[in-house]
Amino acid sequence: MIQTKRDSLEKFIQQQMEGPGACNNQYYCLGERNSEEEVVNTTPGSLYSTAILFPDRKNADNPEEDQNLSNSYTSEALETDLELGANEDGSEYDDERRSGDSDEDLYSLSQRFPRAIGISCCLDKKGEPIFSSDLTVTISGRYYTRVNKDEYCKIVIKIEDQNDFEKFFNLYKPQLEPYFTIIEGGIHLSKDITKEIGNVKNNILTINQELCKAVAKNADGSEDIIYLGIRENYRYLKSYKERLWSEVKYIKNDTYIAEEVLTTIKERIKKIESYETYLSYLEDAVNICNTRGFGFWKSHTFSEVVDLNGINLNKEGRKNIVTSKTYGQLNLTFDGDGGTPGLLRQLSIRLQITKPTHTTSNKVYLKVQIENTSSPFEETNNAYFSIVSEKVNERCFFGVQIKIESPYLTDYQERNSINQQEDVEHLNYLYRSIKDYAVGHMCSVDWKVTDSEKWVRTEFIPSYETPDVEAIPRNKYDVFIEEDGILVPKPFLDGLKVLEFRRLSLFSNVSDDVIVKELKEFIAKYQLWINQQREIINKESVEHRIGDCNLDQCQKDCTRMAENVDLLLANNSTNIESFRLMNSAMFIQLWHSQKSTNDIIDCDFYKTVDDRLFGNTSAAWRPFQLAFILLNLDGIIQRNDDPDWKSRNELVDLVWFPTGGGKTEAYLGIIALSIIYRRKTFSKNGGGTSAIMRYTLRLLATQQFQRAMRLILALEQLRRWDLYALGDEAISIGLFVGDNSLPNKATDLLKECKKWNTIINGNRQESKIPLDRCPYCGEPLKYDNIGSETAPRIIFRCDNIDCVFEDELPVKLCDEDIYTTPPTLLFGTVDKFAALGHKTSTQKPNQDSRRLFGKGGVNHLPPSVIIQDELHLLLGPLGSAVSLFECAIDQLCTYKTASGLIIRPKIISSTATTRNTDLQIRALYDRDVSIFPKPGTDYDDSFFSFYKRKKVNDQVEFVSKRKYIGILPTGRTHMTTQMRLVATMFVHRALFEKEYANQLTSKKVEEAMDFYHSVLDYFNSLKEVGKTDAQFYTEFTKYTRRLFKRVLRYSNQLECLYCYDSSFSKSELTGRLSGSEVVDELKNVAVKWKADHRLPYFNQEEDKWVRGTTPPDLILATNMISVGLDVSRFNTIIMNSMPRNVAEYIQASSRVARNKLGLVVTLHNPFRARDLSHFERFREFHEKLYYYVEPISITPFSKKSVNKYLPLYIATIIRHNYDQLTNVENAANLTLELQNGIKKDIFHYFKHRLERTKDLPNGLSELLTDELEEFVEQFIEIALDKWQELVDQQQSGGFKLRYSGADYAQKYANRRGEQWKDLFLALDAYADEEEGSLWAVPMSLRTVETEAVLNVKD
Repeated sequence: MIQTKRDSLEKFIQQQMEGPGACNNQYYCLGERNSEEEVVNTTPGSLYSTAILFPDRKNADNPEEDQNLSNSYTSEALETDLELGANEDGSEYDDERRSGDSDEDLYSLSQRFPRAIGISCCLDKKGEPIFSSDLTVTISGRYYTRVNKDEYCKIVIKIEDQNDFEKFFNLYKPQLEPYFTIIEGGIHLSKDITKEIGNVKNNILTINQELCKAVAKNADGSEDIIYLGIRENYRYLKSYKERLWSEVKYIKNDTYIAEEVLTTIKERIKKIESYETYLSYLEDAVNICNTRGFGFWKSHTFSEVVDLNGINLNKEGRKNIVTSKTYGQLNLTFDGDGGTPGLLRQLSIRLQITKPTHTTSNKVYLKVQIENTSSPFEETNNAYFSIVSEKVNERCFFGVQIKIESPYLTDYQERNSINQQEDVEHLNYLYRSIKDYAVGHMCSVDWKVTDSEKWVRTEFIPSYETPDVEAIPRNKYDVFIEEDGILVPKPFLDGLKVLEFRRLSLFSNVSDDVIVKELKEFIAKYQLWINQQREIINKESVEHRIGDCNLDQCQKDCTRMAENVDLLLANNSTNIESFRLMNSAMFIQLWHSQKSTNDIIDCDFYKTVDDRLFGNTSAAWRPFQLAFILLNLDGIIQRNDDPDWKSRNELVDLVWFPTGGGKTEAYLGIIALSIIYRRKTFSKNGGGTSAIMRYTLRLLATQQFQRAMRLILALEQLRRWDLYALGDEAISIGLFVGDNSLPNKATDLLKECKKWNTIINGNRQESKIPLDRCPYCGEPLKYDNIGSETAPRIIFRCDNIDCVFEDELPVKLCDEDIYTTPPTLLFGTVDKFAALGHKTSTQKPNQDSRRLFGKGGVNHLPPSVIIQDELHLLLGPLGSAVSLFECAIDQLCTYKTASGLIIRPKIISSTATTRNTDLQIRALYDRDVSIFPKPGTDYDDSFFSFYKRKKVNDQVEFVSKRKYIGILPTGRTHMTTQMRLVATMFVHRALFEKEYANQLTSKKVEEAMDFYHSVLDYFNSLKEVGKTDAQFYTEFTKYTRRLFKRVLRYSNQLECLYCYDSSFSKSELTGRLSGSEVVDELKNVAVKWKADHRLPYFNQEEDKWVRGTTPPDLILATNMISVGLDVSRFNTIIMNSMPRNVAEYIQASSRVARNKLGLVVTLHNPFRARDLSHFERFREFHEKLYYYVEPISITPFSKKSVNKYLPLYIATIIRHNYDQLTNVENAANLTLELQNGIKKDIFHYFKHRLERTKDLPNGLSELLTDELEEFVEQFIEIALDKWQELVDQQQSGGFKLRYSGADYAQKYANRRGEQWKDLFLALDAYADEEEGSLWAVPMSLRTVETEAVLNVKD
């Protein structure tokens, strides 16, 4: 059913955007009911939004302005475009030419009203001449003519309910029969009523009022009180229906209308809808003669094979251009169908044959263009060029298409290794099996190239289904086997139970030796795949150096995993117990994510519970998850053959898997293993913060926090059993985010907790607390303040006395609690860590961030593991900021053992989109990177990630859930097209409901309605969000109502449900929201659509009437949704223009079709060159989405980055490492001796990093050069000297120096006559002050000013 829904929606979008079908085929010409031609009730330019070729434009009043007014995107313009951009000879495509993102310009008429489109392809006849008989060029499309007076009576309005309509017609036969004639299945005018139209309309209005009165009559002859409440002159069916619906829609005084009253009202609405439908037939017929309207228009479809006979396609020279000026048969003229006398309706064809010069290939490149050369539209002061103008419309061509067929079609682009970067060479090799065969010009393209059929054609609504990626390794070269009735490749791991969580855990009776043996067998399957790939590429005719290189890297990972199991798990009871404990925790958290119980939970409980949590198979790791953990065993536990522990100190392991693939579970397993091993190995010193988990977006952090918290609860439960030597300190989690999302002070947290005491409509008052129910049992949470009102200490506990955590949940939700008792897992956003440079104290533990790193009296090891999720978001300015500050984090987490071994934190990262990652990781963490899983020899199979496929009729095809379609507006602005597209999606819900009205409560139909009810509307900026937000309840709803009336009649309360103002709602997931608002909106958008919940219903649990609700219709979104948002009911998204980078496009569009079939509609902006570029290559771009991910740029040591972010690094290092300078007032304590020690330590770090960087390959070695390192040292010298100057000036200046907070301290110092001064620049300082300050220490790595300050200078 979901497949049916998506196909139906896609078809409806095609009908409404490009046509034909805008009026849902409700009209036809007498005697042509089954004709392919359509009749529409207004100008076609008013209906369609793409695939239109417009006429030229001339200024009749001022001919000199013709050149300026010309709106033609002509064939000459296309010629220029081709010369400047997409290489006609098929060489490497340069996307940078399209990088401009200029705003839409209404006067850029060449893009808004294009006159020409084109397509380029490649032919290869092995050096033989190309003759006209070697190719077929077909031009197709349609044009429209206005229905003239002679045809008024030939336009038939289809009727759906013939018998009932005839009964109605006969009731008013005297008023209607003179004007209308009923035929089988329709009605048409009996005569031209142009001169009588006023009388006919009045008759219809009178009938409307009479019908309304009849519906309102009660059984006793009285009239309905609701009807009587309408002013007499407004007692029409529409007004009465709106009043009746208001009674049905709302609850009044906590009660709902009686059942018998509800039944009566619904019956009346049903009658009204029938009468409205009958009258709408009559009104449509009347409007045919309405001279004030735009009239009815009829299409004329054409498909013309271009006559190429006599045309020489083989002239000497590199380029051969053939135009209609030389060959008259290249003009296609269409006349004899009416229109303005003397009108020339014509398309002209232009051919270009180009021979490449950069290669010895025999290929030739063919470009075919068509241009609308109809009679120009003459614009006057009284006649403007407009999409609704009759004279413009009769000169337009709609749904135009060029199709080229030839047996000599070959791939368009040539990809070679000459002068290519190494990563591009690797990508070209991986994607070598994907060929593209054409490129569009002001349009997109599609193709089919098989042994029996070869063609390319233009498209205006291109589509492509991106294959699903599954985590089951399969052998695509082996036999296909049947699974669930589908033929699929045979799995490599068939029959292995080693992936099962419980089998690997301590809840299983399987011995350690068996577990180790099965792990080795699991790794052996990867080795088998590597060997198979080597055999295959050795048989290929293409050069496979890169394939061998990739497989060598795969072999390294395979060997590393095998050695880790051999050296760390085999014959080591302590390590294998830690490994199995990790699996125990993962199983516990997964079980509680799906189940809940009031039974007593002990160790034996999990041994017997059903572990089939997802279907009929035991809950298990995905192969790449378990492999990634095995790969990283040596980063948690040191191997004897790695004395310098390089796998921890010098390597970032990056898990790279498509969105939704399960990366989170992979690194949660590593976190659990690290915590367990650290506590078992180091006892009390292993307490404190063991792991740091960082995200770049607060929405992501909030959502993932819930998942991480279940793991921590599982570990804490294992610890409480006191069986595994996990220590006396609770295993806890802390959420470390900004004050906008969560209170940073305990007193403020108490205020938020008290909001729970206020119940509104059965729910707790909105608060910033991201917890509501127990993650273990699902019961509500409570809070207790075991401190005082002025010094609160908040603990959260489950309200279920049978729950494991009925006493206390090990969670910390404010900074003061986090600093006082550092949580085992510190969970936060990257920018929040800037607080480390501001919050240190030797006197107040609740303000001392040093404790997170084992200092400040806690005497713990520093964090062992740092997890950085969604690595691709750390780019540009934010990436540079994080890179520089990461120097401090790395130093604070580094320590030296008694044996002299320096130990740095193990860094794990993850992303779904990566390119140029070695540079990014080196800039961020000063380490090498190991990406997992490594690519193999093809883009579609890396063993651990496999493109889903199936065999149908002996043909192998990819399996896909996510389908992309592209739209390029023509004749409309981007905003208007967006409105129409949203309206189309809204109205389709009504169409679909009408079709399945009798099955709405069935599970399949209800699921389809739910999954396609809400539309995600994605924008690249808050400015664009604001534009749409401001027009939602005006323009968007107006378009929806207009479209509804054009394609639907009245029935099933559909207009009430989908077009009344009360039926529309929107939501928002953008940076404009506060943290608590984000949480509320996430709950709002997750509400499911239910047919019987749209109107008030009685809630048995709450014992009261509940107002009817539906999910939001439109959800405005920005890049906040791009990562971590996983709402299964999201299945449609509109991408408004291409995001700034392809990684963002992939991430954002991946929010839909997570579990079921979904649709991504990319609305390209024709005024932005980058959008146009991607649209012209839509299919090829989406076939190779990951190929086009741009390289990431990070410059942590550029002078601009150093000036802006080095002060934060310096402040953090000094306040954490020098006790004399830790407290806020210790800024006054700097001495020359301390200054020299600081310089020595910091200079040593950067000099050492410089030496490490010099040894790196080209590109990486440029990250930190001698010049940049010298600039860093100079900055530090000057900054410390400036600080020393202020210290020395204290006595003479009459002030005391502190780091920050002078204004606040001054309030309490005035009584003592003290004056304070800040070293750090005030947060509200002017921009020019910040530029001149060496101590502008930001509070965030991503500071966005919420206010604008005007600094006026003379």
